[in-house]
Amino acid sequence: MKYKLTPKANPQDRAAAPKYYAVPVYAGEKNLKQLSQEIADLSSLSPGDVYNVLITLVSILPKHTRDGFKVSLGDFGSFKASFSSEGVDDPKKFNTTLVRGKKVIYLAGKDVKKGLDDMRLEQGQ
Repeated sequence: MKYKLTPKANPQDRAAAPKYYAVPVYAGEKNLKQLSQEIADLSSLSPGDVYNVLITLVSILPKHTRDGFKVSLGDFGSFKASFSSEGVDDPKKFNTTLVRGKKVIYLAGKDVKKGLDDMRLEQGQ
């Protein structure tokens, strides 16, 4: 994977000289149709069958995470809903309007993480 060096200031000391950090340079994007074709090429399923399964997964995932379930896809990883809230001094003063930052968190499974072990890095633009 390619990277570029980007200067970033120290938020605790704005007067300090910035340091350079490596950030990823993405090669592009793969969409569901492309992934469906690739999976179909490696299996006995048609691209349409694979695409339908992936689209269905995308359609049911929000329901289950919204209902409070962690959705595990085995070694692929898991998805869960999360949020943050403003703090209150007295629990009786809390209400749900204080909840912010609703999001879905993806936790990569061991096989996905292991796939990064042999990632080669090279400086790009």
